Amino acid sequence: MPTTRTVSPTVAAGADRPRAAAGRALAAAVLGFFVITLDAVIVNVALPSIRHDAGGGITGLQWVVDGYTLMFAALLLSSGSLADRVGARRAFGVGVAVSPRRPAAWRRTWARWWPPASSRARRPR
Repeated sequence: MPTTRTVSPTVAAGADRPRAAAGRALAAAVLGFFVITLDAVIVNVALPSIRHDAGGGITGLQWVVDGYTLMFAALLLSSGSLADRVGARRAFGVGVAVSPRRPAAWRRTWARWWPPASSRARRPR
């Protein structure tokens, strides 16, 4: 005689948990990719004004892009190590929270160490 097996509603509801976790992981990966792409777009959009303010050529702009890429790679490796120590969820949350504040910090640093283009234009030669 074949036996029928009934599944309780709580067990059936728990079957959706892996699918929901996969959806959250996908959303986190897409958000991370978006932040990386946005940073790269910001650097590339800023290149003409960097060239104008710094008075450099194509070689100088290549150094800017290379420096950004090198720093990004170093921070990526450091962030991976941090995620191994404190947990991926916490490290990712800190990265997403800090990422929008970086351009403001760079702008303050740039303003402190690099004179504005208008002051260079008035400087006697």
